[in-house]
Amino acid sequence: MQMACKKARYGFTLAVIKNWLNKQALHQIHKSRPKFIQYASFNNIYFLNEVHQSDTTPMPHDKVDIQIYKYRGVIKDVATRYHCSFALTDKTASQMARAIQKIYDDPNNPLSYPNTFIVDRGTEYMGECRDLLLSYGVRIQYANSKRGVAIAEHDHQEFEKYAYFQQDAEDFHLPLTDKSRAWFKGLRINDNIFNNTPTLLICMSPNEAVKKALKGKKIIARPSVKHRRPVGYNELLLPSYTEVRHLLEPSELEGGRRRATDCNWSPEVFTIDSYLIKENQPILYKLYKGPRCSFVREELQIVPPDTVLLLRLLAKTSPKSCDKFRQDFTICLL
Repeated sequence: MQMACKKARYGFTLAVIKNWLNKQALHQIHKSRPKFIQYASFNNIYFLNEVHQSDTTPMPHDKVDIQIYKYRGVIKDVATRYHCSFALTDKTASQMARAIQKIYDDPNNPLSYPNTFIVDRGTEYMGECRDLLLSYGVRIQYANSKRGVAIAEHDHQEFEKYAYFQQDAEDFHLPLTDKSRAWFKGLRINDNIFNNTPTLLICMSPNEAVKKALKGKKIIARPSVKHRRPVGYNELLLPSYTEVRHLLEPSELEGGRRRATDCNWSPEVFTIDSYLIKENQPILYKLYKGPRCSFVREELQIVPPDTVLLLRLLAKTSPKSCDKFRQDFTICLL
C-alpha cells in the first residue's frame, strides 16, 4: 500500500498507513493468524480419577467372528495418563454405556467413576451413557472444540500409528487386491505397552503414576505449551465490555475445506462478558452472545472504537470510487 501511495504522489509514512489499516474492518477480518497461541494446559489436575477424557474414532471395519468392529473408544485419566481402550460395533449410547460400565466396574482396573468426565457432543455420550454417569454423581463436561479432549485425541493418533504399521506389514503377504483391516486384537497389547511407557509431560509411565497416586501423592505435569509470556495473575487483563473479534477455526465461517480467501477473524464484533484466572494458566475469556468456547488473549483482536466500514462510506458518496477502491485495496492485500 505504501508503494501505491507513492505512485499516486501521496507522502504517507508507513506508521500512518498501518494506523489507517488497523481501523478498517475489512483489514481486521483478514489479518494474519498469530504465529503463537498460549493455549491452556491440563496440568492443574493432580489426582487419579479426578478428571477423565473420552473420545471415539472411526477405524477400518475389522470382522472378528460375527462382530464387525468399526470404532475405537478410549477413556483416559488426565492426571496419570492411564488409559483403557475398547472397540465398538456402532456409536449408540447404549453400547457406549456398557463399555464404560465394564471398565469402571472392573476391580482390577485403577479407573473408577471420576469427579468430571470430559467428552465431545457426540450422540454416543447422550441418552443411556449420560444417565449412567449422572447416576454415579459424575459431572459431565462437554468440550466445545477438539482441544477440549486433546489428551484422548492424541491417544487415538498413537494407536493408529501402531495399528496401521501392523496392517501395512501384513499387506505384503496378501494379494494386491486385499488389504489388512485387523486392529481389534492389538487393543490390549497396545494398552499394556502404553501404560508401561514413560510419557513426556509427567516424566514417568502411567502405571508408575497410578502407584504414586494410590499412595496419595500428587502427579505434577509440565504444561503442554511452554509459557512464552506472563500467565495467570501476572497476565495483563482485558477489561469486561472490551469490543473484540475472535479467531476463527479453519473453514469455521464458510464450512468445507478452507480457502485462501476465508476470513481469519470473525466479521461480527463481540464484547468480553467474563473471564477465568488460574495460577500458571492463561486467562480464559468468554464473549457475550458469542461461541460457547473460551478464548485466550492471542485469539482475540481488540477492535478500535473508531473502526471504519470504508466501502459503505464510499458507496454513499460515489459508487465509482467504491469500485475503484475495492480493486486497489484487493491488490494491496495480495
